[in-house]
Amino acid sequence: MTWKLANPIKQRELELKFRSHDISFENVGFCDDPNFLKQERKDSRYLELYAQYVEVKNYTSEYLEEARRRIDITAEVLRAEVERDGRIGACVDTSGMLGRMLDRLGVWNYVAKSCLTIAFPSSSGEAARYFWSFDEGEFVAPHAIVVAPPYCIVDLTVKHQSYSAKQRCMLPSIVLEDRFTRGSWFPEDLANHGLLQGLRRHQIPFEQFLKQQSPGMASVIQHLPPRTSEFEGTHLKYVIVAVGGFIEPLEGIKGYKPNGRLAHSIFESDVLPLIDKEGFA
Repeated sequence: MTWKLANPIKQRELELKFRSHDISFENVGFCDDPNFLKQERKDSRYLELYAQYVEVKNYTSEYLEEARRRIDITAEVLRAEVERDGRIGACVDTSGMLGRMLDRLGVWNYVAKSCLTIAFPSSSGEAARYFWSFDEGEFVAPHAIVVAPPYCIVDLTVKHQSYSAKQRCMLPSIVLEDRFTRGSWFPEDLANHGLLQGLRRHQIPFEQFLKQQSPGMASVIQHLPPRTSEFEGTHLKYVIVAVGGFIEPLEGIKGYKPNGRLAHSIFESDVLPLIDKEGFA
């Protein structure tokens, strides 16, 4: 098993940068290191470097096999808990919980804020669904996923949004995508149709609008490229636009409590016993 996004040259460049800031980069979760946080206070986008490192790092096949098993167990436990809870739109909280659980298990990962374009099978007659960065209303992110090699997409909540019953039946319960398929992004993936029509009326190129409104977004898309997944004819395109996650450690996550349970309790009571049973804790 190999990780196709590995890039030794980029990995060395990032390690040199971290070393220049006295940041030890050998262990999972080094973004919590005091020296890393010091740099993040100076540069609010510094966390993007951690995400880039997770993507370009070279992993052994043994690590990837063990990480897959740990991710599979943790993702399914949390997915089932969120499904029982029934909350719609819990992607940011759920992905943040998963990221912190994987940190605790020694699994390299990062939490990504992502636009999502869903193209249903043409035979269904269903129009595409979009989760845009530039849209009406207040929201933390259009969608959120976790990237954790060997998976380039871990999405526990793609089905838990406001869909029709027909649309929901054409979506997977979970996305665990281990084949990286690069996607091409278009303005329609990032911004709602009304905004794009207004830009066209005023002859403003979307790229110009993007640089003015969110200058860091284009850089994120370049370094953490769009990726796609397919489920029974439904195509899911994820365009990563920012890096997120919880500042708090696992024990400090106390906002969203699926079925009244804290993330740490779910981890200790449900995840760890299954990890121990597999014999690779």
